[in-house]
Amino acid sequence: NQTSIEWGECQLEYIIPVECAKFPVPLDYTDESAGTLTLSLVRARAVKEPFKGSILINPGGPGMSGIEHMQGVADIMLEMTGGQHDVIAWDYRGTGVTLPTVCYTDIAEQITAGALLPPSLGGSDTALGTAWSVQKIYSQRCAESLRDVGEFVGTAATARDMFQIVDALGEDGLLRYWGLSYGTYLGQTAAAMFPDRIGAMVLDGVVNAPDYNAAWEFDNAEVGDVGIKQFAKDCIEAGIQACALAKPNATTASLTTTLYDLIETARYEPIAMGPNSTADYITASKLYISINNALRTAIVTAPSLALWIDSILSNNYTTYSALVSKFSAPAGGSDNTLAIRCSDTIFRSETVDGIRTRVDRLLDLSATSEGFIVGYLTCSQWPFEGKGRYEGDFKAKTKNPILFVGSPLDVRTPVVSAFNASEGFEGSGVLQHNGFGHGVLFSPGRCAIEAVQKYFNDGTLPEEGTQCEQDFGIF
Repeated sequence: NQTSIEWGECQLEYIIPVECAKFPVPLDYTDESAGTLTLSLVRARAVKEPFKGSILINPGGPGMSGIEHMQGVADIMLEMTGGQHDVIAWDYRGTGVTLPTVCYTDIAEQITAGALLPPSLGGSDTALGTAWSVQKIYSQRCAESLRDVGEFVGTAATARDMFQIVDALGEDGLLRYWGLSYGTYLGQTAAAMFPDRIGAMVLDGVVNAPDYNAAWEFDNAEVGDVGIKQFAKDCIEAGIQACALAKPNATTASLTTTLYDLIETARYEPIAMGPNSTADYITASKLYISINNALRTAIVTAPSLALWIDSILSNNYTTYSALVSKFSAPAGGSDNTLAIRCSDTIFRSETVDGIRTRVDRLLDLSATSEGFIVGYLTCSQWPFEGKGRYEGDFKAKTKNPILFVGSPLDVRTPVVSAFNASEGFEGSGVLQHNGFGHGVLFSPGRCAIEAVQKYFNDGTLPEEGTQCEQDFGIF
């Protein structure tokens, strides 16, 4: 184990002065002879005294680079944590320059493979079987491309990396951590594995950890519907000056119906907007994932999302083509997202029949959930298992209590997951932040920020039943 970290200048540009370091950790925690892996770290220094220790962060994904995340929000993270802590991020396993996971090196081949997916899993009797086989081919390609790294990008290994960093910092040996989305799964894993080493932990936009481990997230199925309805409501209230979809005489109910009708139309007749066979071909899954991704950061994207959807409804190719790059998303998820996620998951199936009941259950909960099923199909036949994968439960009494944060208007992780997770970690608390977005960072409100700051400052949890509000609307 390296006993210290040598911080120095960074090669990339940041909003505020930061320090960077290279830090070696074991490649394989189950085999000491496997050698080491070098992590790229970045640190924003505390701006207030007294210094109260370092906070490690993970922005989610899985697959988001901590280095890139800090380029945009280092100053915000310092503010939101109270300013008395250093904030540290890095390129986690499978992200950025740390064990990069790329299955297709030929973009044309990747596009061709993606085009084999059916436009809708519910569009025909053969669609699910077709998608299963397409993702089997993808998994086999990843088995070849990732043969040297596929076993080493799992969350349990990243959790152990965090404690290597904590030890080398030479503070009090306790982990202080803020995780968003997938970062909450990493946090729950770390807390379950090493409960006596938790100094402070904020988990924001909480993943249902047992569902995640099983590769099929049922808690999440209906939250997309909540987001679409809230988007329609906020649009109508904002009016046509702010939201392009707030047409004369439109109501929240009529706009909600319009949005669902558009998705349903694309389910059986994909929309052809122009001559580009990939960007201009809109399936139900592509449409829903694009909307869902945009609503995770609704305070930034809502006006342009409304304009983009309006361009589809009005067949305005000029506006559509100008905006489409903002709302493009791979059907199954990016390579690194799937490489990390699928190496964590326990469930596998040899045949499509082994997952039919799971697919039916998700579609019964919400038709919009099919946007994520392709990723679940991939994990169900993934060729790698993460070395040292955590397969225990998520129940523990941590040395210091965890603060879970959730919102009923989060379009990816429902607030019920925060309450369910809290039940497993004795002494923990839940803050309900009624913001429209994925986490406090993307639905800011002074109430929630002050609660997080107070928690990191002195360990105080909000009173049971505390609810906070977002400070401003999405339009």
